[in-house]
Amino acid sequence: MYDVLIVGSGVMGMSIARELALKNESLSIAVIDRDVPGLHASYKAGGMLGAQNEFIEDTPLYQLALRSRDYFESLSHTLYKETNINIDYQAHGLIKMAASREDIDSLTAQYLFLNKRDRSVTTLDSQSLRNLSNHTISYNHKAIYIPFDGQINANQYAKALLKSIEYKGIERIYHTEVKSIHRLNDAFKVLTANQILLSKKVIVAGGAWSHQLLADYEIEPKVTGVKGEVLLLEHPDLKLEQTLFMTNGCYIVPKRGNRFLVGATSYVDDYTVGTSVEGENWLMRQACKYIPLLSSSRLIHKWSGIRPYTENEWPIMDEIDEGLYIVTGHYRNGILLSPIIGKLMAEWIVYEERPTLLEAFKVRRCVHL
Repeated sequence: MYDVLIVGSGVMGMSIARELALKNESLSIAVIDRDVPGLHASYKAGGMLGAQNEFIEDTPLYQLALRSRDYFESLSHTLYKETNINIDYQAHGLIKMAASREDIDSLTAQYLFLNKRDRSVTTLDSQSLRNLSNHTISYNHKAIYIPFDGQINANQYAKALLKSIEYKGIERIYHTEVKSIHRLNDAFKVLTANQILLSKKVIVAGGAWSHQLLADYEIEPKVTGVKGEVLLLEHPDLKLEQTLFMTNGCYIVPKRGNRFLVGATSYVDDYTVGTSVEGENWLMRQACKYIPLLSSSRLIHKWSGIRPYTENEWPIMDEIDEGLYIVTGHYRNGILLSPIIGKLMAEWIVYEERPTLLEAFKVRRCVHL
């Protein structure tokens, strides 16, 4: 019998497990996954934090994003001390650009919102943009510059969390698919493909697959998978530090060693593995449009990942039965939000009281007429 069983070994599930062990080392905790670490979205994300990148109004999600971003610098040092893994935290800022003339008004509105709350957020004309980017970016419209935004190496971050929970004695159960979760009198029976596990509390943090495990609870909003495709390019002469994000969803994230991660998330309800020729061509066109030097870059690697998406892009973090929790739907903000969600969910489990910061992320129940 476990005290807490966490379904899903992505950054969200591992962050919760790690924080639980930090708060109460006597807890019996296990993390279960149908695969092995390294196959899903947490390891394949671009790693940009983008805490202000996609917000146009002050919401509870915006506040969570800002608070979580502030954890990363200290977390990077802590994880390095614990695991000797460098998650490569960088804070060179983010440049957001309109992908078409039609997007300029919405980008201007976003700037007005952000600048009112953070005066460091500024606009860039074409000359300022060229100067900031070492004359690598080709763009003739107004852009937003968010100087204190950052990024990490998502793959290294996930590996560091995995190694951290190993050191803390948290049991890891892999190659084990959860088939169903049912309440008993004082615990939950978790039926897998080859065994039955019992736990006092269960947290479902299975990303885009979370909803399938909790179908009997008929909760809203529905969670589905959205496929993203990524190219990793290399160019020895390209000197760019800032992350680029376009209003059409394409992003370019500079990495160590003159490498540049180009990606986008665009295929709704698509759980297939691998990139498409159409997607690869679109990413290359976008990359070369804004950074012409990338036309002579070398393709190092390409991959895809599935992100958990809700129709209104609003995550759900709730207790849907006594001792049964769901944590999913973070879409493009999973890496960013993982530190604070780990802390808040651990507080909820240990102190048995919902944190105020999570009040806005309750599920809704389906109503049948």
